[in-house]
Amino acid sequence: MGVSYQNGRTCRAWVILALFPAAVWASLLLPSAALAQTLAATSAKPSLVWPPAPEPTRIEYLHSFGRAKDFGWKRSLWRKFVDWAMNETDPSMLRRPFAMAVDCQGRLIIADIGANEVKIFDAKKESVKSLRGFKGKAFGAPVCLALDVDDNIYVGDSASGYVLKYSPQGKFLAFIGGEEGAFKRPASIVFNPRNRQLYILDTVRPRIFIYSDDGRMVGRFGERGTGPGEFNFPTFLALDRQGNIYVNDTLNFRIQVFSPEGKYLSQFGEAGDGSGSINRPKGMAFDSEGHLYISEALFSTVQIFDPRGQYLLSFGENGRGPGEFYIPAGIAIDASDHIYVADPFQSRIEVFQYHRGGPAEEPGSPGGGQ
Repeated sequence: MGVSYQNGRTCRAWVILALFPAAVWASLLLPSAALAQTLAATSAKPSLVWPPAPEPTRIEYLHSFGRAKDFGWKRSLWRKFVDWAMNETDPSMLRRPFAMAVDCQGRLIIADIGANEVKIFDAKKESVKSLRGFKGKAFGAPVCLALDVDDNIYVGDSASGYVLKYSPQGKFLAFIGGEEGAFKRPASIVFNPRNRQLYILDTVRPRIFIYSDDGRMVGRFGERGTGPGEFNFPTFLALDRQGNIYVNDTLNFRIQVFSPEGKYLSQFGEAGDGSGSINRPKGMAFDSEGHLYISEALFSTVQIFDPRGQYLLSFGENGRGPGEFYIPAGIAIDASDHIYVADPFQSRIEVFQYHRGGPAEEPGSPGGGQ
């Protein structure tokens, strides 16, 4: 699994490790009450929707979570004893969630740079697993991740410059770009299922590298500048249903669009203080109808655009309450149009529902597919 423990663990952990077989430590299952109980309790609260009535609801706040307990999952006595032995208060607790993805099994996979871990929330098993590194080394800053069609997990570690491939079960498989390190600061990764290619954004160079799923580099594009096809500190990527690449060109205050081969197609956005302005854009994701969601860090909101860049709607605002953010980061949207927004400096993920105009669909798990 590539797990490496931090220094400073107490000696009681070594005593426990000596007494019990390794299989006991293979899982971080947190069994107990069903996730549906938490969601039912949440649905009893007054609804929070955008736009406000009498307009038809398009976005509805569902709930937020920062650890497994928020889903109603309870640790067994044995699990509590294990965590005590490992000097961990709650291994499921989010510290600074930054990026997310939802796999075909409905698991929500979270890059938590505050904990230097990648956490896998599995509602069906009511479990949380943690990936903590590779080849005996701890992560330095896991800031981005992506999934391929087989649910293999790709993690970008901006501190080491590595992009790492894991199996769905969390077993380390390979270095993308080689163990010598092909990247200076990988900031975002997306996988295109149409051509089975991986797009890796190196924010320092700045450039986007294209790799096949077996680890071969097949192309690259971009350079520093302000013109079409040039970048100034790009930070996030997203793919539409045609495989076109949307690049968050952060310090050029715009979104650029490229073909799957890396050909420049278009751009939209400019700095400003009104709705639809692009100031400090971060995470991006598409819903099932092709709307583009962009988290706006400067105003702590999420903006929605059509594929051409036409502004449609915003939701959220600066604050600590439900449906509010403080510098939101990554966004993931599952096949049921549940929207997951990372609120890293408040150690939580907030969950919303996109409505096509019908009644709200209650999610049965933290995710429903990619």
